[in-house]
Amino acid sequence: MQLTDLGDEPPRLLKLRLELPLVRRVWALGSWVMLAMITQFFVNAADNFMIGRLDDRALATASQAALGLGMPFFWAVGGFFCAVAFGTQAMTARRYAEGDQPRAGQVLWNSLLVATIAGIFGGFLGWFTTPAAIDFLARASPEQAELGVAYARVRMLGIPAMVLTFSYKAFFDGIGRTRVHLYAALVMNLLNIGLNYLFIYGSPGLGIPAMALTGAGLASAISTYVGLAIMFGISLGPASRRYDFYRWAHTRGSIIRDLIRLMLPSGSATVILMIGFMLFMRFVGEIDAKVGGNTYSAATKALMDTASMCFMPVIALGTATATAVSQSLGAGKPNLAARYGWESVRLGVYAMFVVAAIFLAFPEQILRIWAPNDPAVAAAGADALRFVAAGLPALVVGLVLSQALYGAGANTFVMVVEGLLHFGVLVPLSWLLGPKLGYGLDGVWLAAAIYTNLMGLAMALKFLGHGWRNIRL
Repeated sequence: MQLTDLGDEPPRLLKLRLELPLVRRVWALGSWVMLAMITQFFVNAADNFMIGRLDDRALATASQAALGLGMPFFWAVGGFFCAVAFGTQAMTARRYAEGDQPRAGQVLWNSLLVATIAGIFGGFLGWFTTPAAIDFLARASPEQAELGVAYARVRMLGIPAMVLTFSYKAFFDGIGRTRVHLYAALVMNLLNIGLNYLFIYGSPGLGIPAMALTGAGLASAISTYVGLAIMFGISLGPASRRYDFYRWAHTRGSIIRDLIRLMLPSGSATVILMIGFMLFMRFVGEIDAKVGGNTYSAATKALMDTASMCFMPVIALGTATATAVSQSLGAGKPNLAARYGWESVRLGVYAMFVVAAIFLAFPEQILRIWAPNDPAVAAAGADALRFVAAGLPALVVGLVLSQALYGAGANTFVMVVEGLLHFGVLVPLSWLLGPKLGYGLDGVWLAAAIYTNLMGLAMALKFLGHGWRNIRL
């Protein structure tokens, strides 16, 4: 079952029924990505989940508040350089659809060259800028700042491995072997959980001290290198030999330039996204500072992880859609590419209606999963989770179609929209409705719901147009 073996009829938007031949193809491709992304989510969420179970309730809450800053800053730095994956996937999928396997292999080799340099530079950059960045953002308490610096610095050690892993993942996703990253993600998740247990709580029998939040960061960094080793091993397997990756003769300045050209706007969009989230957390910290403690910051981290349980599968659906869009364009079927985008949106929206209903019905019970030892955290975030639910359908539209546009090569458009909406809507509105006018956590998350709906609208309007269909890679 090939992605491009269907007709090139124009899409029909005003219908409720799914176009099953397209859905089956996207699902066959995306289910493996989805499982891998969910597993990757647990690698990150395990930190918050296990930290929230520390016996010292004050330390647990402060650590969760610190995670709310340390994790976005880590992704702001690492995510910028991991954006080499967007160009890698789009270019690989185009060449694969054209039947040019040697040139598809060239893309990965050049991507790995870029990723090696970018990853090492990103690791150093993150390590040295972490103290100043976290000190600027931390407003809830001194403990939040201290713990956030320690955690983020340790995570920065894993950036080189993360960037290289994303390059491998993008290549295999581009040729349709989406299950490859799942294998690495499963091992990473299991290892991370085991190391978290040892490093967070300590093991006197093994001579390992309890390192709390710093231990969680160390476990994640180690797991990332193990995941890279698995991806490298798979690339040496018999199914990959036809691409003949590892040859200096494959080095092409034109490919490197195209990868960097596509990486810069995509990476900038990630930085913009994370800066928005970090300023968002700063405003929540200001609310905490007024009342004392870290409760609202910890609640926001719980809300973010709960929302991640939704948007990580949606990003996976978008990743599969990006491959389908790019391969369809490479096969000269732009209408089929558009149909893949809209059918993925329709499928995701239907699923989110169910999730939104659950969030509306059981908000406090869901948040209590993250902070069982501090009931105040779940109580503080319950109403805000209802605002999250209101934005879930638009979240699907925004995330799936932004990934589809990445697959088409419209990276600059996504970056510009992210920048305008983050700094024109999310940041000022969350400040206005939160600490300024005194609506607290609910006001901050209402601003997030408004931002999400506008993002969905912007991506839908762009995808309705035809300009993205004519981009050459």
